[in-house]
Amino acid sequence: MYTFYYVSKRFKKIQVKNMSTTVTTRIDESLLHEVDQLSLQKQMDRATFLRNIIKHGVQEEKRKNALEKYKRREYSLQKCASLLNISVLEMIDLLERESLFLDYTKDELREDLQGLL
Repeated sequence: MYTFYYVSKRFKKIQVKNMSTTVTTRIDESLLHEVDQLSLQKQMDRATFLRNIIKHGVQEEKRKNALEKYKRREYSLQKCASLLNISVLEMIDLLERESLFLDYTKDELREDLQGLL
């Protein structure tokens, strides 16, 4: 989706227009059949169902990536929470659900406290 911003000279007003982008891909007939079955169960058209699946898939990949980087100590707790658009408390809950150790150093605490100010 592209977002275009322009200012009207007459009204000095910013307007936002979102434009969707078409994406084309090939999938197996059996997968297409499953997509159609699930979209019928959800009472959605195929395109809407696929958009929802892609959106959820991207969110899941972001979550996995953030958790992996956290485990390797590449991202702090605050950075992971920020990338996932959740609070630090929600991030701690996510770590608990994923059975991950809360690895929190003094430097990370300092970084997080600076982020709050």
